[in-house]
Amino acid sequence: MVESRVPLGIQLPYPKGPGGYFLQTHSDMERARYNLTMLLMTAKGERPLMPTYGSDLHELLFEPNVADHMDDLFEDAVRETTAIWMPEVIITYVTVERDLINTPSTATLNIGFSISSIPNSEQILTLEV
Repeated sequence: MVESRVPLGIQLPYPKGPGGYFLQTHSDMERARYNLTMLLMTAKGERPLMPTYGSDLHELLFEPNVADHMDDLFEDAVRETTAIWMPEVIITYVTVERDLINTPSTATLNIGFSISSIPNSEQILTLEV
């Protein structure tokens, strides 16, 4: 991973950094990871003046639970949102882990992704929704 001296973004959840107000990212992969996290964890309609920015992941948690069907809906939501807002990111896979007995209103998504302009850049992003 090539790092730059020039900051490319900021980390989430906005930790204080030594050289300024926020800890900054210095590589494209690090920036993509934080931007993808922000995109997928934002509910559609949550951002002012950008009603279509975000994903439907939080709404899907309260759909009727049919295991395989829900997994497909989560994967579709990740792929569609990423294709619209971050077309440079390639989603290679999405796996969903749910405990319908103990915590039915949560899901863990493991998302494999890479950046189209960086060969062999696949990483895994784990989200708790």
